[in-house]
Amino acid sequence: MIEASTMEFGDKKMANFTITNGKKELSLTVDNGSMGAQAAMTRADIRCFSDGEDVTGKVFGVMDHDAVRAEVFTIAKAMNWLQLSSDPYKVGG
Repeated sequence: MIEASTMEFGDKKMANFTITNGKKELSLTVDNGSMGAQAAMTRADIRCFSDGEDVTGKVFGVMDHDAVRAEVFTIAKAMNWLQLSSDPYKVGG
């Protein structure tokens, strides 16, 4: 399932979409900077969730709360993880 939403707070704009496959979810958020300084929404990050638990750090080999920029390579890696029939980063597994 694919879902999307947008939000605006003054000059700050943000859009988010999620792709869900079973208990795994890929979330991509894009915004126009920390203070809405840019007209275009060009700052993007990606998160991966397994059974509600954030496993982004495990999928990308970074610290648990590090931001992962949404670029072609990282989106491809996240999509590959999302399509795996089993989840090597399953919570409790």
